[in-house]
Amino acid sequence: MNFQRKRVATALACVLGATGTAAVTEALAQAPDIRVDVTGSSIRRVEAETALPVTIVTKEEIAKIGAVNTEQLLQTVSAINTLQATQLATGAGLSTYGQASISMRGLGSYRTLVLVNGRRIAPFAGDDGASVNVNSIPISAIERVEVLRDGASAVYGSDAIAGVVNFILTKDYTGAEVGVTYGAPTRSGDGENVEAHVVAGWGNLDKDRFNITVSGSYQKEEALWAKDRNFARTGNQYPWLVSGATGQGNIEGAYTPGTGQPSGPFGETGVPQPGFGSSPFTGYGNPLAAQNRCEDINMFLNPDPTSRGFPYCAFDSAAFLNLLPEREAYNFSGNFVFKLTNDIQFFADALYAKQTVTNIIQPSPVRRSFYQSDSLFGERGIDPINLIFPSNPSYQIAADYLNSIGQGAIVGQPLGVTGRVFDFGLRGTEDEAEQWRGVAGLRGNWMKQDWEMAYTHNENKVEGKTISGYFSQTEYARIINNSNTYNPWSLTQDPSFTSQLPPAEYKGSTLTSKAKSDAFDAKISGDVLQLPAGAMSYAAGYQWRKEGINAQPSPALETGDIAGLGGATPPLDKDRTVNAIFGELLIPIVKDLEGNAAIRYDDYNDVGSTTNYFLNLRWQPVRQLLLRTSYGTGFRAPTLLDLYQPQVFGSTEQFTDPLSGQANLQANGFSGGNPNLKPETSEQWSLGFVWQPVRQFSFGVDWWQVKLDDIIAVPSAQEVVTGFRNGDATYANSVRLDAEGNIETLDTFTVNSGKAKVEGYDINANYRDSFPWGEVGLSFQGTYVDKYDQTSPGGVTFHKVATIVDENGDPVIGATDTGGVVLRWKHVLQASYGYRDWAFTLTQNYYSGYETARRQIDGERNFIGGQSIFDLNIAYTGIKNLRLAIGVKNLFDKDPPIYVPVANQFQAGYDVSLYDPRARFVYGSINYKFW
Repeated sequence: MNFQRKRVATALACVLGATGTAAVTEALAQAPDIRVDVTGSSIRRVEAETALPVTIVTKEEIAKIGAVNTEQLLQTVSAINTLQATQLATGAGLSTYGQASISMRGLGSYRTLVLVNGRRIAPFAGDDGASVNVNSIPISAIERVEVLRDGASAVYGSDAIAGVVNFILTKDYTGAEVGVTYGAPTRSGDGENVEAHVVAGWGNLDKDRFNITVSGSYQKEEALWAKDRNFARTGNQYPWLVSGATGQGNIEGAYTPGTGQPSGPFGETGVPQPGFGSSPFTGYGNPLAAQNRCEDINMFLNPDPTSRGFPYCAFDSAAFLNLLPEREAYNFSGNFVFKLTNDIQFFADALYAKQTVTNIIQPSPVRRSFYQSDSLFGERGIDPINLIFPSNPSYQIAADYLNSIGQGAIVGQPLGVTGRVFDFGLRGTEDEAEQWRGVAGLRGNWMKQDWEMAYTHNENKVEGKTISGYFSQTEYARIINNSNTYNPWSLTQDPSFTSQLPPAEYKGSTLTSKAKSDAFDAKISGDVLQLPAGAMSYAAGYQWRKEGINAQPSPALETGDIAGLGGATPPLDKDRTVNAIFGELLIPIVKDLEGNAAIRYDDYNDVGSTTNYFLNLRWQPVRQLLLRTSYGTGFRAPTLLDLYQPQVFGSTEQFTDPLSGQANLQANGFSGGNPNLKPETSEQWSLGFVWQPVRQFSFGVDWWQVKLDDIIAVPSAQEVVTGFRNGDATYANSVRLDAEGNIETLDTFTVNSGKAKVEGYDINANYRDSFPWGEVGLSFQGTYVDKYDQTSPGGVTFHKVATIVDENGDPVIGATDTGGVVLRWKHVLQASYGYRDWAFTLTQNYYSGYETARRQIDGERNFIGGQSIFDLNIAYTGIKNLRLAIGVKNLFDKDPPIYVPVANQFQAGYDVSLYDPRARFVYGSINYKFW
C-alpha cells in the first residue's frame, strides 16, 4: 500500500500511512491543527496525535488492487489472516445465501465489528445473525477503509474483540465521475465480471451551506464451473483425495415395510432387519461395483472397500458444481449535510444494496439415514427408505450379487438402496439479499465542545429459493416404493416410473429472513482541563440499540421434506435491547507521553450487563520514534441465533470416524441454539513502535495478544466424534452408538467451548522517494502468528497455527467451524514506479506453508508449501480527467497446491479461501471525471 500524506479528514494516513506506520517526522512537523474522527476512539483529535494500530487502504490503492467487490479488497490485508478471512459466497453447498463475511486474527467473523462511516450495519440475515455481508458495501463508493488491528469492545461494544473494519464512504464530494471495469480469466470457461459506477456531488459546505454526494454501481460476475479447471474437475486425485459422495444403487440391507399407518416422529414405519447398514461402510456394496461397471451409472469404483469388504460405487461430485457462483449486484449510497448555523449541521446518509447469487451443485443423494430427519414420513405413513421388492424384475441383479458374496440370507426380502437423483437435474438455488441503512442526525460545537447525535435504521433481508434439482423426499420415496419397474442399476428408467416424477419436483421458496437494528447514539467530546503537558480531552456518550431477527422458512423447508436442504428448519422471531454508556479520556502525562483510557457499560435485556475498559500509552521520546502499548478487556454476547435457534433433528456434515478410519461418513443429529449460554470474555494486549529515521522511510512492528474464555461455538460433527472417540469428557454424552458400535446420532448444539490464546506480530514498512527519472515506492505489510492455542472444556489443548490437524491427523478444534488453517505468515509486498502520466504497481501476495488433513488413500501427512501470487497494475492519466488502467491478477497463471480438507468442502483439490479459481485474470478499467 502506498504511503499517503493527504490533509484534512482523509489525512489520517499522513500519520499512520496506508499500513498503519506513522510518518512521525513529517506529520508532526507539518500537520495542521485539524481535529478528525479516528477509528478506535470517540475523541476527535489533531491528526498527528493518533497512535492506534490502524491499517488504511485508500481509494487510489483500491484501484491498484483490481478488486471487483469488497470481499476481494479485504483479502489483501494481512491481519485478515486465516481461511475464514473472508467467508466466501463461493462456498458451494455451504448454504451461505451469498454472504461474504470477514474474520480478523482467525477469531471468526462474529468477533470482527464492521462499520460504515463509524456506525454499525445490520448483520446478514441468512447466516449466524452477527456477521455482516461486506459485499453489500459498494466498492466504488469507498473513500478509504480503516482496519483497527486491536480489540475495541470498550469503545464500540461486544463484537469488536478481534478488531474493527470501518468503511468510509465518499462524502463532501463535488463533481462527477463514471467508471467501468471489465475482466476475464485467460483460461477457458466462464468467470468474467463487469462493474460500472457513477459518483456525483454538489455543493460547497462553506459557500453553499450544503453538500450532496451520491453514488451508484452495478456488478455482474459470471459463474465458473469446476469442469473448466483441471485442478478441480475431479474429487479423485490419488493419493490425496478420493470422492466419498453417496453413490447410486448401493445395498444397505433387508427391510420389512410398515403397514402404511403413521407411527412415530421420524417416520420409522417399517423395520430394518439385522445386518442393515448405513451406506457405504456398513452396507452390502453394489452389484455393478463387483463387475467394475460403476461408470454405467455415472459412478466410480471406490478404491477404499467398506468395513465388510464389499465393493461399492461412489459419486465424483466435483465436476457438477460452480467454483464461483453467478452474482449480480446493485448498490446505491448517498450522503447529505446541511449547515443550519455556523455551529450546527444536519447530516444524513443512506445505503441500499441488492445482490442475487445463483449457485449450482451436484444432484441430491438419498438414503435411509437422510430420510430419517424428515417428520413427514411418519405423518404420511411412508417408509423412509428407497426399496426394491422381489417382484421387481431388477431385483434379480441384487439377488445374484448377494448370493455371490455369501449374503443369500437376505435374498427374497425387500432391499434398501441408495440413490443419486439425476431425475430433476443439478441442484440450483437463487438467493436474493437486500441491505437498507439510513442515518439522520445533528452535530455541532457548543462552548468549544463537539457534540453529535443520530438515529440509525438497519435492515438486511434474505430470500432463498430453489430453481432446479430439488424434490420432496416423501413423494420420491413413495413413487419408488410403489413402483415395480424402478432399476437403481441403470441410467434409463421405465416410462411408467418417470411419468410419476414431475409432481415430486420442488421449485420455490426456502427461507425469508430479516435482521433489523435500530439505534440512537449521542456523544460529546472536547478539552476538559489544561495540564502542564497539554490539554486533557474527553468523550462521553450513550447508545441505545434494538436488534431482532425474523426467519420464516417455507412450509417445505420447515418440514425438512426437500432433499438436499439440510433437514427441518423451524421459524424464529426474537429481538433484544441493548443500552450502553461510555467515557474516554486522553491525558497528556508529561511532554511526549500521553495516556488514553476508555470504559463502557453495556446492558443486554436477555444476557445481563458487563463493564469493559481500555488503556493505551503513547510515548514519543524523539521525533523519529513512536512507542505505544495498550491493554483492554472485552466480551461477546451470544447472538439471538446462538440463544434461540430451535433445536432440530437433521443430517450432519461429513466426518471421519477415528476408531474405524472410515471417512466421508454422515449421521443424523440434533443441532440448534442454547438459552443457557454465557457471554465470551476476553483480554487484549499490544505493544509496538514506529520508526522513521528519514522522511522517505518508515518501519513499524506491533505485538498483539488476545485471550478468550467461554468461547461460543457450534462444534462440528468431526470435532464431536473425534473428542468422543478420544475419551474427552466434554463429548461423552454427545454421541450415541448402535448395537455394533457404529455412530448412529450425535449432538452439535451451540455451547461455551473452552478458551484460546492467540498472539503474533504485525510488521509494516514503507519507502517512497522522487527522482528526476520518476517516483519509486515500496510497501510491506505482514502478519506473523506465533501462537493460536485453543483448549476444549475437557482440557485438551490444540495448537492451531499452520495446521488443520493434530499430530494424530485428527482435526484441531474449530478447524471445521472456521473452514481451515491459521496461517503462520502472510504478507503483501508492493513495488510501484511512476513517471509523468504512467504508474506501474507490482504486488506479491504471499502465505507460508501449512499442514492439511492426511492423504485419503495412503494416510500420509500432506504439507502445502508457501505460495506467492503476483498481480500487476498499469495506469495512465495523460488525458485530462481520464484514468485508464489494465491489470493482471495471478500474473504467472499459477495453479493451487492440492488441499485435503477436514470438513465438508464440495470443491475439490484447492483451498477455497486462499486461491482464486479463475487463475490468471486480466482486467481493464476506464474512469472519467466530468468536472
